[in-house]
Amino acid sequence: MSISYSQRGKKNLWTYRIFDKTGKQLASKGGFKTKTEAKQEAMPLESKLINGLNIDKSITLYQLWKKWYELHIVPQGKMQSTLNKHLKRGKLIEEYFNDTPLRNIKSSQYQELINYYAKTNCRDNVSRLNSEVKKVLDFARQDKIDFHDFTTGVNITGKPPQKTKEERYINSKSDYIKLLDYLFKKADYKESVIPYLLYIQLKTGLRFGEVLGLTWDCIIWETKEIYTYRRYDSVNQKWTKAKTPESIRYIPIDDDTIKILYRIQKQQHQYILPNPDKMLFVNLIHGIPSNKACNKHLQNILEHLNIFPHNMTCTGNRHTYASILLSEDIDIWAIAKNMGHKDIKQITETYGHLIKEKAELENNKVRQALLKLKTS
Repeated sequence: MSISYSQRGKKNLWTYRIFDKTGKQLASKGGFKTKTEAKQEAMPLESKLINGLNIDKSITLYQLWKKWYELHIVPQGKMQSTLNKHLKRGKLIEEYFNDTPLRNIKSSQYQELINYYAKTNCRDNVSRLNSEVKKVLDFARQDKIDFHDFTTGVNITGKPPQKTKEERYINSKSDYIKLLDYLFKKADYKESVIPYLLYIQLKTGLRFGEVLGLTWDCIIWETKEIYTYRRYDSVNQKWTKAKTPESIRYIPIDDDTIKILYRIQKQQHQYILPNPDKMLFVNLIHGIPSNKACNKHLQNILEHLNIFPHNMTCTGNRHTYASILLSEDIDIWAIAKNMGHKDIKQITETYGHLIKEKAELENNKVRQALLKLKTS
């Protein structure tokens, strides 16, 4: 087992990576100001990984999951909302299989669990559960635990998603511009900081925790970029690390966004609000806005402007940003980088839809091409 340390980004923050004997990465974390800080976290974690599990033949899937969670998930510094999703899946595993030893679980029993979970969850959630169990089994293989891989050949089903892709984002370029124009003109720090936040998110595609966690040192005025390297958890009121190493990135912004940022800065100085962390988005009275408050504010604006979907959330702002860039023929790899993805897979699966104007344009091209091929 080995540990590597490296610096990345313009701030030269340190990252550690722990590898097994085969070179497979077991754990990683970034955002440390010094190499010493990175070592202080990495070395104890390496010892835990070396010691591994106290293996016995009666170890249960839940016991194995718990060790995997403690060694591979907790050190990543994920947001509490993300940890809660893992804990919920762990509780399901514990309640369903109880004290059944891992080596005694049959494929049919596991399929029954998947079918049970699929009755109340969408296919995406069921797939995430299956993926987590597979990671736990990979963890077991590394510790030479003998078991039958009961996930092989499992059939993933689930309830239809509550929202179609078209209901998750603004599917009209004109509506996107209409919303931006409204936010640009109406945003006033005295009333609420939320319109400013929504505008920046629509112009950058930042995740909600990322945009909420922006501080003034993240604004690179000279090169017209925004730097994101961490998130803010409004529920627990604490900073958390970036979702993935690729999430630490520089995002290009335009002149209108620069103007908005100057307005925010000017109004913050004008009202002299308490802001020790120098965050961009802090309300005068209620402090840092919550995800729920931002979603409600956005939905009220959408309804006022008659922009569909009326129930779009802040996550939909991110979807909309990607869709707009795709419609403008921006290179898909550039979009993936700006969105904080490691490759284009998620872009093509999640954002690879065309907005209405682009779809009709492509359909007209099809009509024209077919017209040229008509027989006389």
